[in-house]
Amino acid sequence: YKSLVYAVLAIGFLAFIVILLIQNLAQRLEELVAVGMTFRDASAVVIHLVGMVSPYAVPVGFLFGVLAAVGRLSADSEVTAMRSCGLGLGAIFGPVIAIAVALALLTALLMIRVEPAARKDLRAMLANVASRGAIFTPGRFRTVGGRVLYIQSRDVDDESLLKRIFIADRSNPKRPFLIFAQSARFRFDPDQLLIHLEMENGDIHLESLDLSGHQRIAFEGFDYTLDASALIDATRQLKPSEMDLAQLAAVMDRPPNPVLGRLPSQYRAHFHRRLAIPFAPFVFAALGVPLGLRRSRAARSWGVLVCIVLVAGYYTLLGFGQFMGETGRMPAAIALWLPILV
Repeated sequence: YKSLVYAVLAIGFLAFIVILLIQNLAQRLEELVAVGMTFRDASAVVIHLVGMVSPYAVPVGFLFGVLAAVGRLSADSEVTAMRSCGLGLGAIFGPVIAIAVALALLTALLMIRVEPAARKDLRAMLANVASRGAIFTPGRFRTVGGRVLYIQSRDVDDESLLKRIFIADRSNPKRPFLIFAQSARFRFDPDQLLIHLEMENGDIHLESLDLSGHQRIAFEGFDYTLDASALIDATRQLKPSEMDLAQLAAVMDRPPNPVLGRLPSQYRAHFHRRLAIPFAPFVFAALGVPLGLRRSRAARSWGVLVCIVLVAGYYTLLGFGQFMGETGRMPAAIALWLPILV
């Protein structure tokens, strides 16, 4: 019986984590393309995303395993046979609760340590990709915040040296201009999150709004900067979602941060979310066993349907509680524990 729960748990976990990975990759696809990801970088992103979605996939896989395993026992009249041998519901609940305890501890570890570290490392990796100049791909046009950039080639011995650069800057509609340069040295400032293109031997063409003419400025050296924060979102300050439990506890009662525009309620919401989600396996165990005991020949189909309904309801309530807690409309201690209570 325990082996059956483990087997179906693994199948449910893998299925759900694939769904979450596809969803997260789809949301981040534009961001990944913008920083010029290689196949190796994309593989690292997938690894980080697994760390981010695993705390949510583990309880779901457990619920699927309980519903399918108990439903199969009920459909095959195994539960009736167990009762005729003097075994009560404790024989079914016992292994499920034992597994729930182990998975609750695993989920707590993932929520408190792995998930925030994965989020922080992902942001740092994107910054590292940007620092290598990977957003500039020779022979391809790149759009970055109202700017169109193009480089013809990159030096073989020095990848920071770019050749034949074209930039159409329309970030300020009232003052559009074009830049042509023979070469440029790429430099990334991680403190200010600025990309510097130290250009040599080129022209700046200032366009007039009425198209009556333009002004040409020749230069031997010109330092052109791009704001990289819009691409990689990698400010030096940690976001609440990237903090572990101890870091959240240290800052959640401080006054609001006027620079970052974050409220203490945001930190409290993430603090209680990390505490509440590890209790999901106990909730799913308490719901999964009695629902799985519903005798039906279509036990597996029934288990999948119930699993989808319960998971959708639980995580919808969790998202609602996160919103209410972060915005201060409801105390975080209530809002984030509400899905468990429901």
